[in-house]
Amino acid sequence: MPSRLFTPLLLLGQLRRAPVRRVVLKQLYFTGNQAAWIMLLIGVALGGIVMLLLHGQYGQSREASLRLLATLSFRDISPLLAALVLIARSSSAVASELAAMRVHGELDSLAALGIPVSGYIVLPRVIGISVSAALLSFYLASASLVGGAIASSGWEIGYQVQRIDQVLQFGLVLQCLAKSLLFGLAAAVLACMAGLRAAPYVTEIPKASSSAVVRGLLAVFFVDLLWVLFS
Repeated sequence: MPSRLFTPLLLLGQLRRAPVRRVVLKQLYFTGNQAAWIMLLIGVALGGIVMLLLHGQYGQSREASLRLLATLSFRDISPLLAALVLIARSSSAVASELAAMRVHGELDSLAALGIPVSGYIVLPRVIGISVSAALLSFYLASASLVGGAIASSGWEIGYQVQRIDQVLQFGLVLQCLAKSLLFGLAAAVLACMAGLRAAPYVTEIPKASSSAVVRGLLAVFFVDLLWVLFS
């Protein structure tokens, strides 16, 4: 039992190795940086939609609509949307990659060379997807506020942009980062499990990818439900 408790700490100790850190940075680039433009577009569209509904159709004032948009986006919508995008892009890719490594015997070769699969293969992907989920969620939520300001004020958005720091609370930012980090962690772990547990057959690669997506979606919605119930 004590060894199980120290296992995560031992895995994190692998970060002192330069090859592991390089894999982490690569995962952050492919998972986070390449999805940034998607989050930008989704965030601006999301903010515009919510603001038009609140201000245009339901008569909310611009300031009240922007404050409600900040609350909804940072607390609920952005972490969930970011997790869904990452599951569609990264969970399936990670599961397919690990399943292909299983098929081609690369995982067995690493083990034979004494390279820990958990530290060199699993840990960088879990860290990369988890951190990317938190950063992309914050990016999406921030873009939604800009989109909301544009939708409510047109292109003369100077005043509304200046009001963003007044409607945005530090607690909302922390909640957004914490929830999305948890979503990313669950999706990443399940994706790695799906890939590593695949049988060494080519036909198992798409099965692993599909399994990672389905299980990741179920995990994210279940974790979100628990978060709402106990928060």
